Amino acid sequence: MAEQQIVVSYDGGDARHHAIEARLFGQSLQGLDRMVSDCLVILTVERLPKRGERAPLLLKARAPEAGSVTVAQLLQQASDLLGIGVPILQAIGPEVVSYYVGAVLDHFRGKDEAVETAIRKMAEMHQIALQTIATVHRESIDAMRQVDAHRHAEVMGMQDLLRTAIRGSGPAAVDYVAPVGLDRSVDTATFVAGSAQPLLTTVDDAEAIRESQKVDWETPQNQVLVTDGFKFHTSALSVQNPEKADGFLMAEVNDPVFEEESNPYTVAAQKRAKIEVLARRGYKNGNLARIIILDFVREIHDHAA
Repeated sequence: MAEQQIVVSYDGGDARHHAIEARLFGQSLQGLDRMVSDCLVILTVERLPKRGERAPLLLKARAPEAGSVTVAQLLQQASDLLGIGVPILQAIGPEVVSYYVGAVLDHFRGKDEAVETAIRKMAEMHQIALQTIATVHRESIDAMRQVDAHRHAEVMGMQDLLRTAIRGSGPAAVDYVAPVGLDRSVDTATFVAGSAQPLLTTVDDAEAIRESQKVDWETPQNQVLVTDGFKFHTSALSVQNPEKADGFLMAEVNDPVFEEESNPYTVAAQKRAKIEVLARRGYKNGNLARIIILDFVREIHDHAA
């Protein structure tokens, strides 16, 4: 597989002297790694990433350009994780990574229309790639899907997969923009994948992304939630918004039990059952924005008090 290069550069501030605060630099690269890795997992094995799962990325430093700090990442061929996904990625091209990272950043700086446009474009690129892969790979792809048939209780469409992953990428986006506008580090961060247009993140963009993740948390307490069957994966569970009659939220589950193939959360979700859990609620501007589930208490049956 030919090297498919993506590059991130930091400009202004300390970067004018080819310097950047080490803590913020490392944080930024970790955030970028999570976004790119999630994109690769979704597009190559057609599911949401598992907790802690990473696609392989190789960092290579290169000679600095005037007034900036630049790092290149290369998508590697040798990977047990990607497996048959490698030819899929080759067929799509690295530009899709730019669409994904751009969609994450746009979501948390409030550009929802741009996000939906990017999601449609990525799903289209993925479908075209599958149709154009050589026949020799087709049987392998079918085999991969059969082996992984139980990865979800339902098969989510590519657009739904992308949309779910993007909405859950707030922490990664905050990490990526960490050096921008903080501690006089850098003024902008620019991300480029393949021949795609550069993604420029300014100080204003970085502040908007950081602001999007500020939440006022309540003390954890037992509470009743209504599951919304089948809208779950390894780190989140879809539930009815307990404060709105017609709304839904993706509750984050920090209970290790949720990672087991069969667990009380998934059992309840298949029945759209009520569950009692230990959880904390987070509010933004007075509205419920996040729920983090810490422990499972019980499933509430119709006859239960």
